[in-house]
Amino acid sequence: ASSLSTYKVAMGVGLHKGWAIEGAIGSSVKIDASYLSPNVNLASRLESATKQYAVPLLMSQQFFGGLSGSIQSTCRRCDKVIFKGSTDPIVIYAQDLEPLTAYQQKQTPAITNNLAELLRLTTCDETVQDKYRGLLADAQAKLDSTSELAHRE
Repeated sequence: ASSLSTYKVAMGVGLHKGWAIEGAIGSSVKIDASYLSPNVNLASRLESATKQYAVPLLMSQQFFGGLSGSIQSTCRRCDKVIFKGSTDPIVIYAQDLEPLTAYQQKQTPAITNNLAELLRLTTCDETVQDKYRGLLADAQAKLDSTSELAHRE
């Protein structure tokens, strides 16, 4: 009974929208339904990616686009990726079903450190915004001066 008290179930869900073909596969003793399509494969890849992104749910941009605005507002853009078997990049979203800090507490230290680093890299505070504003202003000034030189010649 003590091992059950510390046992935790972790599930990942991948959501995508698209066509599929349903077919019965099996024998006269047992028949299972199976769904075949690149869209089913993509949903499976999204489910597998939940482990890498340390989130319980990932969805494709196609699925995200079909959600109501109020549900979309609870989602965050995670990445733009090309999954195995595809040549087109897709944007993926997560919906945090529980606060990220609570989810982090359930993870191993390595995953928690990765999540903290991911949040650090994707959080844009005033200092970061000012730094990039300055870099963009410098780059724009250099482009403008180069453009002026080209027009003079």
